[in-house]
Amino acid sequence: MHLKGRPLAKVLLVICLGLSSCSPNSNSNTDPESESKFDFQVNECTQGEITDGSAWITGQLNAFASADAKGAYAFASEQFRSEVSLDDFAAIIAGQYSALLTLDSFEIGKCTPNESGFVFQVDIVDKEKQNFTMQYLLSLIDGQWGVDAATIAEKEADLEA
Repeated sequence: MHLKGRPLAKVLLVICLGLSSCSPNSNSNTDPESESKFDFQVNECTQGEITDGSAWITGQLNAFASADAKGAYAFASEQFRSEVSLDDFAAIIAGQYSALLTLDSFEIGKCTPNESGFVFQVDIVDKEKQNFTMQYLLSLIDGQWGVDAATIAEKEADLEA
């Protein structure tokens, strides 16, 4: 079978032009240095966001440590509370996050903004001295913080195995 060079060359040219038009640097007069500054700003929470979000998480964790489900539920976002009842919330915590009910200590770490809000890393130690890391997703709507979700992240030991 013989391929003619011209039709193949035209197809390759169209593909290359199509790909280059999708490139982030094509037809762009932006300074690469300003792009990296923008990326840095987008990927870091402000000190105010860290302080306020951390206080919100601390409030909820202290409520859990005091076995105050209603108090902990109050820290959930309005959207979360509209979708999950207090009874369902208490059942979820007791069933899937029981270590929060036997909380000994915690440390709030890195905060990263995303399209949904703010993701905080929280290292937790329960009364049996078991360590785990949670990721809290907080929203900030009209000046009101709220916990939208919290999940247990994989332990470092789990990642190494």
